[in-house]
Amino acid sequence: QQEVIEEKQILIDGVSIQNSSYSYIWDTTQEVDGSHTILCRAKDKTVWGNDEVTVFINNSEETDAIPPNVIIVSPTADSTVSGTVTIAMDATDANGISSYAIYINDIFRSGTKSYSWDTTLESDGSHTILCQAIDPSDNTGSDTISVKVNNSEINPPPPRIFKLMTFNIRESGEDPDYPDWKTVVKEENADIIMFLETGYWDDNSNEKLYQYVNEFNTYFADEDPYIGYCTQGISFSTDGAAIMSRYPVITYNQITHVPLDDTTSYDVTHDFFDVEVNVSGTLMHIIGSHLKAQSGSTNEQRREWEQEGIINYMDNLGDIPIVYLGDLNSFSPEDWGLNTLQSGLGYGPLSMMVPPYNNPETGSDYSTYSSAIHDWTDVHRTLNPTDWGVTYPSYDSRIDFIYVNQFLLSNIINSTTGDTAHAISGSDHFSVDVFINLN
Repeated sequence: QQEVIEEKQILIDGVSIQNSSYSYIWDTTQEVDGSHTILCRAKDKTVWGNDEVTVFINNSEETDAIPPNVIIVSPTADSTVSGTVTIAMDATDANGISSYAIYINDIFRSGTKSYSWDTTLESDGSHTILCQAIDPSDNTGSDTISVKVNNSEINPPPPRIFKLMTFNIRESGEDPDYPDWKTVVKEENADIIMFLETGYWDDNSNEKLYQYVNEFNTYFADEDPYIGYCTQGISFSTDGAAIMSRYPVITYNQITHVPLDDTTSYDVTHDFFDVEVNVSGTLMHIIGSHLKAQSGSTNEQRREWEQEGIINYMDNLGDIPIVYLGDLNSFSPEDWGLNTLQSGLGYGPLSMMVPPYNNPETGSDYSTYSSAIHDWTDVHRTLNPTDWGVTYPSYDSRIDFIYVNQFLLSNIINSTTGDTAHAISGSDHFSVDVFINLN
């Protein structure tokens, strides 16, 4: 008991520094950094009792008082917004970021770096966006902007005639030999775009994606704004997919494995990107595809497995409107005889898509791999029966496609490939587009 203690000591590194109290305030800045021993002793009339601990002093590192650097990358300050808008911030700190917060008009909306803001739920006029990031030392950095909401001009239903495009932009759009991919996008002015080879767009929390969405929305100031999404965890510039849409995106799914006919799961070379979009009341799945590249039997087989699997995936979606598009790195059996210069990539994957499901190069029957639900139509070949429609000049061939299923066949009205002034300098691939009329 305390009342029978006759002596007490606190020793640090063997030196007695307190013998009159049970506690001691220790100024560690007067000690050298490193290991130190604390011994506490107490004695009754006859016996000492003690306890000892070792602690490590580190006063050499200064206290972190620097807040994160925060920049709102989307939307732009003082811009006019409508519909659904992506709010996104870029935040950096030497010690990392521990948490995020997004506020609209001082009301907390999200604890993440980005937020899809439905401005139709807000009143027209000025609104304030505050984005915060907090580092491990609880320093808070922030950025604030004001934007003007104006939904009075979008009250009429969005148009039911829209332009859809697929575009492989080569190495995330950063190949210096092809500097004009953004110019091609501006020349085409498509309402929904599926980009391929966007591998760098997801870096730094989608920094490139938001940069390009903002650039195009600024350029197309009189159009409904794009909202953008891209595949995540992509390591290479030649991988990845992204969508920009002027219509609401309902869901999106990055597909890493597809089901084969033998019930096994196949790990694809480039993840498919399934995006569900609400086009003026019509829900449709827009599925971006980038099949395995290069010639040779091994690569052809991998393309065939990937195509077999994505056909099964689309069958599993059910009897719904679907657009399948992208860089398929394959030739179409419907081009056999029309373009005699095509060689090296094979016809197998696309022989699974359209009847009679026969590979004209090998004579093989691919009907067993065809869809059990969907009737697929190659929009460019159907609308341009005698036009080669070159999309890959190096092969003088067509390897980029847009396919629609039976729900949309009667709605396709026009399709072109690489018909803008800067197509040849935009990428090693030409874009493919189609107008669809849902009226």
